[in-house]
Amino acid sequence: MLKIKFKVKQILLLALLTLTCFNSGAKQLYIEITGGQNVGIPIAVMPFTTVSSANPIDDMVEVEDLAAIISNDLHNSGHFHSLNVQHVDQKPKDSNEVNRGYWKNLGAANLVLGKIISKGDGAYDVNFQLIDIYKDNQQPLINIRFKDKYPEQFRALAHYISDMIFKKITGIRGFFSTRIAYITMDRYKDETIHTLTVADADGFNDKPVVSTTYPLMSPRWSPDGKKIAFVSFRGHRSSVNVVTLINGEIEQISRFPGINGAPAWSPDGNKLALVLSKDGSPNIYVLDLASKQLRQLTTGMSINTEPYWHPQGNSILFTSNRGGKPQIYQVALHNGEVQRLTFTGDYNATPSLTPDGKKLIMLHQSEKGAYNIAVQDLSTGKVKSITNARLDESPTLAPNGMMILYGMRETSQTVLGAVTLDGRFRMRLPVQDSNVKEPSWSPFLLEDWQ
Repeated sequence: MLKIKFKVKQILLLALLTLTCFNSGAKQLYIEITGGQNVGIPIAVMPFTTVSSANPIDDMVEVEDLAAIISNDLHNSGHFHSLNVQHVDQKPKDSNEVNRGYWKNLGAANLVLGKIISKGDGAYDVNFQLIDIYKDNQQPLINIRFKDKYPEQFRALAHYISDMIFKKITGIRGFFSTRIAYITMDRYKDETIHTLTVADADGFNDKPVVSTTYPLMSPRWSPDGKKIAFVSFRGHRSSVNVVTLINGEIEQISRFPGINGAPAWSPDGNKLALVLSKDGSPNIYVLDLASKQLRQLTTGMSINTEPYWHPQGNSILFTSNRGGKPQIYQVALHNGEVQRLTFTGDYNATPSLTPDGKKLIMLHQSEKGAYNIAVQDLSTGKVKSITNARLDESPTLAPNGMMILYGMRETSQTVLGAVTLDGRFRMRLPVQDSNVKEPSWSPFLLEDWQ
């Protein structure tokens, strides 16, 4: 492996390729838990009972999925351990029917109950309760009814319920209603199809956004979750583009001579940080999207790439080899002052920060030569590797800062991996018969279910 393993290298190798439009179906991710299966808070999610006030519920699969989705959400977060309730003897329908001693003996700390009530017009009311098994009173922690919901809304509603449960128990907003973007590569006869795909955070509801016979790279969500910036290679040159998700419209943002890469949105969504080599070496620029005014932030002959906006919007982190080997730096926007952030190891790249700005997520080369996802405490400088594969890449952080999605290379396939910030829980998210890479986690998305 070369000492400098940047996106820039990929851009240089692919710069002669071009982009075309192509209709292609996406392929759904599936989850394989690889470590820490029994970590987290034990919780039991009972199948939601059905009540018919007019006509019986016809689609029982949808009803069963509601509880299954919630259970899977919580378990796959790495912060809960969902208990198997298939053969339990007690099956309460309401909080006042709960035998707390029974559930304590099963090891449950919390219990989720639910009802789906048919209204006879194709719509349903959904009621759910969250119960603390170790509280003696019968009052649920949450007791909410969602009115006039339709079966096609059940999956999204289940994610929202998971978010509510996660927030109530941990005090931190859940990420289950967010979305992810990634690139898939599929070989058909003598050509490869590259597809920018968007899916729910659990891999379901996958939809192709852009499909092409030429490479796509570096998808990045806008702060409002309505657009995605990405790199394409149309016309034998790299360019930075923005696609609007609601209508699929694509706007070309930059297509200067040389490298156009690594877009990163400012927290307010008004600017894009870019990597451009139009004046020589790759450097970090900031483009004002309204005025199209371009500001150069870094200078010199070194490779400066992979910009990432600080959550406060006052600085940009980036990767540079200005010290001889790839390390992570920070440039202040008000005066251009540059500060080096990483000192442990010969290779640190692809920076991102937790929402509080206290921990740095990065790609780190271990002493054994493996490239793994690592977390650095910025107050102490301590670095901890949280993955253990041979070659990881492209880490992206959930908007609540508690889980990291990343690319991982296996013998014959590139897949997505996920790991909690503390490294206790890991899973892989491959796509059947596809290479999947370059993940990007959306921001929180606003949903009004009340």
